[in-house]
Amino acid sequence: MQVNDLQEYKSLAPIVFSNPTTLILVSMPSVDSHLANFYFADKDNRFWPLLGTIYNMPYETRQQQLDILETNHLALWSAVKSCLRYLSREDTMQDIVMNDLSGFLSQYPSITRVVCVSRETQHLVQEALYQPGISIEYVPSPSAADLWYDSVEKLEPDWKEALGLQ
Repeated sequence: MQVNDLQEYKSLAPIVFSNPTTLILVSMPSVDSHLANFYFADKDNRFWPLLGTIYNMPYETRQQQLDILETNHLALWSAVKSCLRYLSREDTMQDIVMNDLSGFLSQYPSITRVVCVSRETQHLVQEALYQPGISIEYVPSPSAADLWYDSVEKLEPDWKEALGLQ
């Protein structure tokens, strides 16, 4: 990979409904998500099946996915506003500009928990955000590229704990 292999990516708009209590943050949405203009659009990603299982709700359609977020007071956004990156590879991100996480949390004071999808996201958030009363949690990525957490069943305990459900 060379520098000229990197492409610029920008975050998608946050998905947020009234009175969210948890903000789920990715570093930057995948290429598939950008093409679909919707988070976790890669058909092999386990995010939506995982949330559907955790909350015992259908997740097959975009509306059902939005219903999971709204019903369970979850907001979804990208920690990074823009970056250069090779395809969907988080480990290649350069020239990172962060989203205004503090401003977002000020706009939605009902949020008391931030769940970071991946260690890189957690690292970025911890560097960019200090907000008293906000719990910052890590969860493993539901990406199909993560071979260790290769099923919803393996992901579920960590995600339930981070979401405050255990």
